[in-house]
Amino acid sequence: MGSLPSFSDAYSHFKEINTTQLMNLFKTQQKYLNFFFHNLDLNQTLIFTQTLLKIEGTIFFTGVGKSGFVAQKISQTLVSLGIRASFLSPVDALHGDIGILSGGTSNAVVFFSKSGNSEELLKLAPCAKAKGAYLISVTSTEDNLLRAVCDLNVHLPLERELCPFDLAPVTSTTIQMVFGDTVAVALMGARNLTRDEYAANHRRAGSERV
Repeated sequence: MGSLPSFSDAYSHFKEINTTQLMNLFKTQQKYLNFFFHNLDLNQTLIFTQTLLKIEGTIFFTGVGKSGFVAQKISQTLVSLGIRASFLSPVDALHGDIGILSGGTSNAVVFFSKSGNSEELLKLAPCAKAKGAYLISVTSTEDNLLRAVCDLNVHLPLERELCPFDLAPVTSTTIQMVFGDTVAVALMGARNLTRDEYAANHRRAGSERV
């Protein structure tokens, strides 16, 4: 059996972590997540969900940094449900990839951003709008530049990050993921997706295991 690595002198200044500290962190994170659940505008969320349901083209998700990873995950979740979705890199989009939006007004672009002020997204928005796409921003800051240039905004209430400096996106990305995955399940129900249809997209696992 393996053994835990020994700490070198370089790490001797690290503090010990105990179960009480961990429990307090989890309880605090739970408190911040409850703030999101208690303050989420369900009417706003319903409009967002219904809008995605009615999109005849492709739903593109985009974002930068950690929000970008969440956007990519949500897009792949929808793809696995048989919904036309894709991740659009905001950087690559401005270097030619935006041509994928040439389908006209049948497409939508969903911007995931905590601040709503990311320079890359603000540059992408008018270009996507010029292609006829319907723009939706999903942000956690009430007043931001992105919502002003989008057709629809969804506010994800954020009390603060669990990070002691309130900087590392360790709570905001969690609520983004919870929001996106929950909406995905709502779309499953609205589209009457069957177990067999779901299994058809997961051949590797086998229908009896999904």
